[in-house]
Amino acid sequence: MPEKQIFYDPQRKRWKRLRRILDAVAVVTTLVLAGVIFNSLRGQPIPELLLPKTRHNYKALDYRSYRGAHDRTPLLKNSRQAAGRRKTKRKPSQIPLNTGEGLRAAFYVPYDATSYSSFKEHVHQIDMLFPDWMHVDAPNPELLSMSSENTLQEYKVIDHGVVHDPDELNKIKHVIQDTRVDTEIFPHLNNFNPHTQAWDPAIGDILADNGKRAALEEQILTFFAALPVYRGLSLDFENLSGNSVDDYMTFVEELYAQLHARDLRLYVNTPVSLQDKYLKQLGANTDGIIVMDYDQHEVESDPGPIAAQSWFIGNLQRVLKIVPRQKIICAIGNYGYDWTMSMPQQAKDRHGRPRGKAPKPQVLDTEDLSVADVWQRASDADADLNIDYDTLNPHFEYIDEDSHERHVVWFLDAVTVLNEMRAARELGLQTFAIWRLGYEDSSLWSIWDKPNHPESLQALGTVQPGHDVDTEGDGDIIRVTGLPKVGKRTVEIDTDEPDPQKKLIVDEHMDVYPNEYTIHQYGYHPNEVALSFDDGPDPKWTPRILDILKRKGAHATFMMIGEEAQQNIGLLQRVAREGHEIGNHTYTHPDISEASPQRLDFEISLTNRLFASKLGIQPLYFRPPYDIDEEPDTDDQAAPVVRIQRDGLTVGQQDRYGRLG
Repeated sequence: MPEKQIFYDPQRKRWKRLRRILDAVAVVTTLVLAGVIFNSLRGQPIPELLLPKTRHNYKALDYRSYRGAHDRTPLLKNSRQAAGRRKTKRKPSQIPLNTGEGLRAAFYVPYDATSYSSFKEHVHQIDMLFPDWMHVDAPNPELLSMSSENTLQEYKVIDHGVVHDPDELNKIKHVIQDTRVDTEIFPHLNNFNPHTQAWDPAIGDILADNGKRAALEEQILTFFAALPVYRGLSLDFENLSGNSVDDYMTFVEELYAQLHARDLRLYVNTPVSLQDKYLKQLGANTDGIIVMDYDQHEVESDPGPIAAQSWFIGNLQRVLKIVPRQKIICAIGNYGYDWTMSMPQQAKDRHGRPRGKAPKPQVLDTEDLSVADVWQRASDADADLNIDYDTLNPHFEYIDEDSHERHVVWFLDAVTVLNEMRAARELGLQTFAIWRLGYEDSSLWSIWDKPNHPESLQALGTVQPGHDVDTEGDGDIIRVTGLPKVGKRTVEIDTDEPDPQKKLIVDEHMDVYPNEYTIHQYGYHPNEVALSFDDGPDPKWTPRILDILKRKGAHATFMMIGEEAQQNIGLLQRVAREGHEIGNHTYTHPDISEASPQRLDFEISLTNRLFASKLGIQPLYFRPPYDIDEEPDTDDQAAPVVRIQRDGLTVGQQDRYGRLG
């Protein structure tokens, strides 16, 4: 027998060689793995489509009603105030109004995605939320709501004894819970008919009928018994005729007594034109009246200020003489109107000279606008807005040279909010509500908590873009052509007021208009339909669809999920083989507006590489999953489109009235 083992290696030479080999293998493996990951994440951009941009043929009208000389104050950049309007940690519903606590309320509408975006961002500055969730359609005394999936899909809130929560998917409650704020919710009930788009005076028939009125009250009580998370009701019945107002007062009195017995609150929205005797009744039979101190001029009137400062103050002074201060919420508007006016030609004699009196321009149409929409139109027209010296409301005019129409725009913004809040506080009011989230000037939130703070004037200098997007054109191909841009504002201060906490702004100038995302839509052709199918390939339905298309000699675009395609490679190849277009619909079908940029890049790249490896092609089209494949409505939905475009993909949306396949 040998004295030494065959593999005996006292100098460990073999181990050293093996260790070097293993180290080399590990390095190579790491490099290969890193390369795979890098190539999965790294897109391979393809050339972009050359698509035209829409341009507006607007011409600004240069005029100013501003008079006098005032200091033009440069505003500080990014000025922020410290919070401090609340002095206790009591629930908002437990605090008497206007007694030292600066309660803040806001109206929310579920039919505008920007309203939800604004609520998410500013929930910590909102104590009381009035969500526009419910309405009544005469002649039936039933609570109704609208499905967010289809703005004309109405459903019964209470159906066969089952109470349906109008906060679909608990969106609003989740925001409040996630941010750990004490915001309380008071669902808003009105008589606005979503089908006729008008305030329905027929609600008076329900209020006049004792049985129907009692049935409606019972519905409201059943709603709150089933959903104790809500702390009361915001009531808004408008356009009442004849004796209906007296019946409405009876309804309010009865409802108030029943809600109070259950420790629930009742707030009634009140137009400033309401007669004194009705104001007195509401003051005695509500927890608060919400004075809607806006719409001095509105959609059915001639152009003019929406809430002139003197008109605004006069309304509050009148109400305060009738209603206790502890029962008043001052509602402030933040939106605009664009009145489209005719441009009649003056008659001329045979020598071409004007003859007779020029015809009066007529209102052809009136459109309500968010403040962001107002700024976009002013920017498109290259108009310089100014504040009317007599009313302290901003406005501008422009001419649409294509349609030969004159446009008059009046609006309320953060400047008017500051002026109005300061004036209201001089009258002893400290509780305010904003109409409405999603329409507001974003810079108002910088002065919302402390409007009388000396730095509030400077806080308006930087104007962040709104949550809305500016959409141009028509068609199902969308492209982001403009990115958000911060605006800059300069104001002029009234020098006659020595107290800096009482100074008002008498003029403003937008040095730079804030810009939202600009999205252009392309591809619309009359009498033509482009077929598209999402979420496949599906082993049951995709073959049937392909068979039908083959029989009809038609082609379509299949927006495929990578995960589904990986499990149905044969179907994937058949779709391509039969001449259909294949688009990228992400790998796992996430909501990309909630996904991180890295997650989005991975989803797109992984799906592209799957198609490249199995088909030898790279998709040209991408369709985002969920709501934003209809059309991006908000900034957080538009932001992912920019990243997608950088990879050279063309984004195609689904038909807004339902999928074509």
